[in-house]
Amino acid sequence: MSRPNPDPDIDWLLGDPPEAPALTALVSSGELASWLGLTSSRVGQLARDGILPRVEVPRGYGHPLKESVRAYAEYLRGRAQSRSADPALAAEKLRLASETADKLAIQNARARGELIPSAEVRAEWLNIVADLRARLVAVPGRVSAKLGLERATAAALDAEVRSALMSLAETYDAPLEAAQ
Repeated sequence: MSRPNPDPDIDWLLGDPPEAPALTALVSSGELASWLGLTSSRVGQLARDGILPRVEVPRGYGHPLKESVRAYAEYLRGRAQSRSADPALAAEKLRLASETADKLAIQNARARGELIPSAEVRAEWLNIVADLRARLVAVPGRVSAKLGLERATAAALDAEVRSALMSLAETYDAPLEAAQ
């Protein structure tokens, strides 16, 4: 039975579908890229690197479909094996990536002003502590002047304040020295 005005674009709906390229056929980089889920530039790079076979044709290169799919599968299999072959190397790469991410996070925090160099923090705290010490050492003299304390009482108060400051210095000086 013959159809009037046959339309080749929809003939396959009425009969046999168009044939897929033969597995031995040459396909373009774009077609191979579609088969492999890659871009045609990646296919070209893999061909230049000798991973995918290619054949010179009048307008560039063609790729034998079956051999190219097999070669790409072997390439992926080899990459997977090399990754799992040396777990120490994989762990070292992971550690390096983690350290790089940490370094970048610190740089970003510093740029946002969220981090202050430890030397600046230490210098500021030393200023605060020196100011506090000076004020505490002055307390016995001010108290004895306001209350009219005897010299011995003022000296005993001064000795107690200085003893407390020395005890604090001994307690907190060792960790500071260890941190430097």
